Amino acid sequence: MKVVCPFCFHKALITSRNILNDDKTISDLYCSCTNTKDCAATFVYTLAYKHVLNHPVRTTAEMAFNLVNTLTKEEKASLRRDLLPDPA
Repeated sequence: MKVVCPFCFHKALITSRNILNDDKTISDLYCSCTNTKDCAATFVYTLAYKHVLNHPVRTTAEMAFNLVNTLTKEEKASLRRDLLPDPA
């Protein structure tokens, strides 16, 4: 992850992190500007998880497996017919 100094816009280093919640999805990132000649600022960024764009493959497969297992035998057979090509 790249952090940029908000004052001089040079690269900054994350020197430490403070986790702010039990889910570990919000943290304060303590940063130091690498432009020591002209800036040398230290500052805190807050990093937070927002939302999923794509679920992890394993999670998606597990969700599909669990959904299929809730179907009746007839529904599963219908799903197989719809998904599998006709062996003509």
